[in-house]
Amino acid sequence: MQLSKSDYMLYLKHPAWLWVKKNDPTKIPPVDANTQVLFDSGNQFEQYGESLFEGGITIGFDFADKNKSYATMPSRTQDAIEAGNKVLFQPRFEWNGFTCISDILVINKNGSVDLYEIKGSTSAKTIHELDLAFQVAVLQGTGLSIRNVFVIHVNNKYIRSGEIEADKITTVTNVTTKVKALSAETVINMEAAKQVAGQTEMPDPAPHLAKLGSKKDWLKIYDNLVSKPPETTTGEPKRVINAGELKNYLKNLVYPLYFLDYETMMSLVPYFDGHRPYQQIPFQYSLHILKLPTAELEHKEYLHRDNSDPSLPLAKQLIVDIGEEGSVIVWYEGFEKARNNELGELHPEIKQDMQAINDRVVDLMVPFKEKWYSDSRFDGSSSIKNVLPVLCPELSYKELGIQEGASAQRLWMEAVLDGKHPAQKEQILSDLTEYCKLDTLAMVEIYKKLTKI
Repeated sequence: MQLSKSDYMLYLKHPAWLWVKKNDPTKIPPVDANTQVLFDSGNQFEQYGESLFEGGITIGFDFADKNKSYATMPSRTQDAIEAGNKVLFQPRFEWNGFTCISDILVINKNGSVDLYEIKGSTSAKTIHELDLAFQVAVLQGTGLSIRNVFVIHVNNKYIRSGEIEADKITTVTNVTTKVKALSAETVINMEAAKQVAGQTEMPDPAPHLAKLGSKKDWLKIYDNLVSKPPETTTGEPKRVINAGELKNYLKNLVYPLYFLDYETMMSLVPYFDGHRPYQQIPFQYSLHILKLPTAELEHKEYLHRDNSDPSLPLAKQLIVDIGEEGSVIVWYEGFEKARNNELGELHPEIKQDMQAINDRVVDLMVPFKEKWYSDSRFDGSSSIKNVLPVLCPELSYKELGIQEGASAQRLWMEAVLDGKHPAQKEQILSDLTEYCKLDTLAMVEIYKKLTKI
């Protein structure tokens, strides 16, 4: 059995994870569409890392070409080195039952090599150093001498202006000292991983043993490994209500009330000039308006439908729709306020207007975050997705075509910016409208519940 660097990283996250992959892989859920988008964006970023080097050749593999198969990669890598190539993209090495595909290998004049790993994160992280330490062990095992080790990652301060500039959207961080300090520990862990992969019984799968921030992802697998006891209800839910604090909170609201929610686009590689990597730009808003306590509820919205920067037309329409007076009610004010600040920075002509909107923002999450209204059925969370089913069970996302923000973002970007799903585009836009509309209607109904206390 051969272990790859991805196998090794699973072992570091949780030994049982590696065992399940090698012995019972059906228990591992498939990658969902939203996660796949993150993988794809990382792959897209690789071209900018590679373009920093001249004269490189790509080893890689092609499922359709047996001469360029995964199995032939080590021999093709060795052939490329012997032919005098100095920069290799996607070379593969094997040693002692372990294998790795490195992103970039640079062969120096003295025969030593520099190793580069391309990552879509905005900094070099511990997990990258552990990954590279495995690669170093394999490469050294084949007889190569490692001089320096680097991580090429995203410069999130980069602002697009015209064509993407590879040397500006990337940052190169030297992690040689940290990676080499892991050498002895890595060799021990590699042998331990090999033993775990080959043993007959699964290691203890307990979630508390998950490391490197992997507990949430491991729980998805863990749920497939253990039998869950049937859910039982034990009496009435525990509810605590501080009517005095709620009253003080509500009396500071100023009519008309504007219930606002954004949906945003975000991309590692910015689509439009003025945007930064991973910057969240609103492409849609829903706005429910309650002019007086007894007034009929009104609704306004904006959904950008063209392959163009949505930021300015959305902001201009919002300024018109949201008026100059009245509280602007959101759920988790840090998000909407940050988007408004960024819209003002992108377009100085509306900066004062966006600041004026922020000055009116009130966070409807506060009563739940501060436990002025708590219910055991919230599961300790103040997320609207936890609060809404308890306070307003008649409202539900379950029947909607889009049920959460990550899918809203992905589907809009695919349909509008990438030209995918042309036959489904109008349905996607309709689903987006209904999803965002429910977000603000949910806030209205939760607000009404609080006023009745």
